[in-house]
Formats: sequence, C-alpha cells, structure tokens
Amino acid sequence: MRPDPIADQRTRDIRGEQVKLLYAQALLGAMTSLLIAPLLVLTMWNVLPRTVLVAWLLALEATVLIRLALTVAFQRRPDPGAEAGRWAARYTWACAASGVCWGGCIILLALSPSLVYDAFIALILGGVLMGGVFTMSSVLRAYVAYALPLGLPPVLWLLLRDDPMRVAMGAAGVLYLLLALATAQRFHRTLARSLRLAAENLSLAQFFAKAKEQAEATNRQLADQQAALRDSVAAMRQLYEVISIPRRHARDQIQAMLAMGCQRFGMVIGILCHIDGERYEVAHVLAPGGEVAQGDAFALADTYCNDTLRARMPLGFEHASAGPWRQHPCYQKFGLEAYLGVPVRVGDQAYGTLNFSDFKPRATPFTTVDRELIQIMAQWVGGILEQERMAEAARRQQALLAHASRLNTLGEMASGLVHEINQPITAITLYAEAGLTRARNGPLGVVETRDVLEKIAAQSARAHAIIHRIRHFARQTKPQYAMVRLNDVFEDIADFLNLEARRHRIGLRYDIAPDLPRVLADALQVQQVILNLVRNAMDAMSANTGPEANAVTISARADPKEVKIAVRDSGSGLAPDAVDQLSYPFFTTKPDGLGLGLSISRSIIEAHGGRLWATPNAGPGVTFHFTLPAAPAAVSEHAVEVLALNVD
Repeated sequence: MRPDPIADQRTRDIRGEQVKLLYAQALLGAMTSLLIAPLLVLTMWNVLPRTVLVAWLLALEATVLIRLALTVAFQRRPDPGAEAGRWAARYTWACAASGVCWGGCIILLALSPSLVYDAFIALILGGVLMGGVFTMSSVLRAYVAYALPLGLPPVLWLLLRDDPMRVAMGAAGVLYLLLALATAQRFHRTLARSLRLAAENLSLAQFFAKAKEQAEATNRQLADQQAALRDSVAAMRQLYEVISIPRRHARDQIQAMLAMGCQRFGMVIGILCHIDGERYEVAHVLAPGGEVAQGDAFALADTYCNDTLRARMPLGFEHASAGPWRQHPCYQKFGLEAYLGVPVRVGDQAYGTLNFSDFKPRATPFTTVDRELIQIMAQWVGGILEQERMAEAARRQQALLAHASRLNTLGEMASGLVHEINQPITAITLYAEAGLTRARNGPLGVVETRDVLEKIAAQSARAHAIIHRIRHFARQTKPQYAMVRLNDVFEDIADFLNLEARRHRIGLRYDIAPDLPRVLADALQVQQVILNLVRNAMDAMSANTGPEANAVTISARADPKEVKIAVRDSGSGLAPDAVDQLSYPFFTTKPDGLGLGLSISRSIIEAHGGRLWATPNAGPGVTFHFTLPAAPAAVSEHAVEVLALNVD
C-alpha cells in the first residue's frame, strides 16, 4: 500500500502541536512543583533530618529548572515546530528526572515518625501525579516517564510494610496510579482526536479558502474574458458598420476605416502609408489639425513604421517619453507619444503600414482586442487596395478591348466607308471639271463661280465630317464622362448606322423621344454600344427577305430615373438557352465572330451604372435593351466632376 503524503504530513503536524502544547503547559507544571515541594519540606522540617530535606528539595528543583530552561529555549526558536521529536524527547527525560526526584519521597516515608506524615506525603504525591495528567498528557510518553518513577517506589514501599494501614494505602496508591495513567491515556487520545479534527478543519478551511480564491480568480478571469468579448463584439460591430456601407471608391472606404480607427483607439491621426525602399509616403490620412497631408514624404528611418515593418506584427506603445521610445528619431522630430501600427500587404507584397498616433500619452494600455482589430483592419485595407489594383487593370484591359472592338468594326465597315467618302470626292471632282469646262468656253460669272465653289465646299465639308467621325471613333483615350444629350449621340452616329443599313440592304427605323433627359456618360462608348447592337441585328437579318421583315428599329424612352434604349430586329431569333449566354465573352452565334462585342457592350453599360439584357420578341427576332441613369435636372460643373468620378 502506497503511503499517503498528505496523511503523513498531517500526522507530523499533529505531533508538532502536541509538543507545542506540552511546552505551553510546562510552566504551570513547573510552578506547581516549585510551590508544593517547599511546602512539603516546611511541613516535615521539624520531623525529618533537615539535610535530607534540603538535598531532596535541591535535586527536585534542579529538574524543575531544567524543564523551565527547555521551555524558554523551545519558545525562543524561530520555528518552534521544527524538530518536534527531539524537543519531546528532551522534555521527556527532564520529566523522568522530576519523577525520580518525586519518587525519592520513599526516603521521607522511611524516615517518617507516624502514619499521619505518611498519609500527608502520599497525598502530596497523589496531587502531583494528577497534576501531571493535565500538563504532560499531550505527549503520553512524557507523562509515563514522569508518573512511573514518581508513583511506583512509594507504592511498593507501602505494600511491603507489615502495617495493614500502610498496605491499604499502598493498594490505594496502585489503583490511583493506574487511574492516573488511564486518565492520561484518555486525555491524550481526546487531545489527539481534537488536534486531528482541528487539523482537518484547518485543512478544510484552507481548501475552501483556496477554492474560494480560485473561484474568485476564475470569476475575475471570466469577467475579464466577458469584458474582452464585449469589447471584441463592439469592435467587430464598428468594423462591420464601416465595411458594410457601400462606397464606390477605395479612398472613401479607407477614410472611413481611418475615422473608425481613430475613434476606437483614441488617437487623433490615422495614416495609411506606402513604403518604397527607404521612402515613407502618406497615401491616405485623417489629421483634423493638418499636421500631415496626403502626399507628404519622409525618410522611413525617421518613422515608427520602420520598426513596425521589422516586427511584422502590431506594434504599439502608450507613452513614448516614459520608455526607450523617447530616443527614437520619430519622437525626437515629431513628438508622437502614442502609436499603434501594423504592416499592410497587398497580395503577396508588402505595401506599407496602417498606423494611428497621437501627441498625447494614452491613458490605458492597448488591449489584445485592439491589436487583433488593427490586424483585421490592415487585412481589409490590403484587400481593398488589391481590388482597386485589379479593377484598374480590368478597366485598362476593358478600354483596350473596346478600342480593339471599334477598330474591328471600322475594318468590317471599310468598304462602305470608302464608298461613303468616295461620294463627296466624286462630287467635288465633277463640280470642279464642270467649272473648268465652263471656264474654257468663256468667262464665268460671279454667280456661277460662287455656286460651283459652294458645292465643292459642301462636299468637302461632308468628306471632312465623315473622316472626323472615323478618326473620333477609332481613337484610344480614357473614358471622358460628361453631361450628354442622347439625341445628339444618335445624330452623330447616324451616318454609320445608315451606312450599315445600306451595306446590308436593311431598313432602319428610329423611334427616339424628342426630349430625352441628359445622362452622365462617355458619348463615344455609348455610340459603340448602339452601333454594335445595330450591326448584330442586321447580321441576324441578313437571310431574311421582304421589306417589312428587313427592318431594325431603334427606340429610346425616358423613365423617371433612367433612359431605356432598345434595338429590335426581325431575324431568326435565339434559342432560349442562348439568350442568357450572349453577354459571356467568346460566346457567339456568328460563324466568324469572336464573341466579344456583347461582352464589351455589357461592361460599358454596367460601368455607366446601367444594365444590358435581351428578350425574345412576340414575333420573329429579338430585342436588346440597355439603360443609362438619368442625370439630375440641375447639375453644377463641380457636381459633374464628382458624378464622373463615381461612375469611373
């Protein structure tokens, strides 16, 4: 059976308490002996030899003084409970010596002149014997060592006398001695049980105190965790409120994020910086006091961001001047006391840092929630920047595709365009030859000359207008958003539309409302969409016959908030599953088509804030629709610029 270390320790503790109690009662036992022994000597002073009495008294009092010296030494120890076994043994030997001296009263009994004195001596011994029960029973062996040498010699002497009275006294002494030993044993057991119960109660009290302390610590920990959880929920709610509000531009989203961070962290300055080598440039900033502005540049080594990038994790401190940060160049130059920053990555590349700072120390330290939150904010900002970069690349690619589509359209219309340009040139030639022929036959009059020149100028202007439209349509520029009248858009593209109609030998009908509201758009891109839809409609009708069947209708109507434009053909129509795929890149129903025209057209319309879709007609053919948001009735020049930025 394995020993129980807890039970062994408890037993040692109980023994230590017994020894402490033994020494605590030692003074009372010693004082009793110091008083009773002289009383016995005084009583027997005139009866027994005085030399014997003095010798006996000195021997007894010497043992008592030894017990007192042990008591004083025990109480003066730094740890009275240490080496309890040795201290118990020492006191036991001292008690045995005292018992032997008290047992030496047999000499007094032998010299006693009468039975009365014998009875007095026996009475004194019985009192001392019972007094030891209360002062020495905490350590039973100490009492036994005291009681046996004290009681046995006088009892045996009395039992061996021939006097019946003394024999009776001896028999009574035996019973008294046994009673004292039994009482001492019972007292010892009771005391040991009480000490054990006290130790167990103390252990239970300590256990409950420790359990209470642990419970309180757990409650405090839970309270801290609940506070941190509430703080985390509040932080996530703030972050969600920022990222859930739709904003068209990354700069607006980042500014909102900086404002939220300044409020959350209690800072006055929020910066998203871009790091290029050793150059620190402010990309976005929120600084109400104007301490720093967008585009400001600094040496990276002079900023806390240099350390943030090296740390690769949130870096924060609340009071720079109270610690080693007061030696940093950033504090020396700008005096920023509080700072919290984190690296920002765009894709797999380092971009810069998101940081918040203040010229005043922060009263409370940054929490774990603060550091986790700014990491999430940095990840979100990195995602926004990556989306913006990808969107810009997509816009450039879209512009290239749109330009390629326009060039492809012009290439397909080349023969018709040559014919269209050739007509005014031929007319100019004919008018010039007619003028020259008339001049050879005689002088021209002023009226005739002016008439010929006016006709030549008109045809020249016509040719110039056609060439201008071709150059305008073929140019590659960034989208130029402006307030546009759709009636003018249709008028500018009419030559191209009519040219396509003549080339395909298909009729073209216009159903354009006269007073369409203005829209914020790039007129060239809208013309490209209309021309693409009309050409697709005419291609779909190339196999049709009959004048009524060969007609494309272009209509435009205004709703309260948008303008809806439709191109209707009477071709062979589309299969139901093909309608939803028409705007996908590289999907086409033409044998020699690339499938990019409708995809580009849809991207252009969606970039303008509209939508493009197709519906099958009740009769033959299909109708393509697209919408453009109507601009407000009264818009200032500055508002046009803002709207253009929002559309971009």
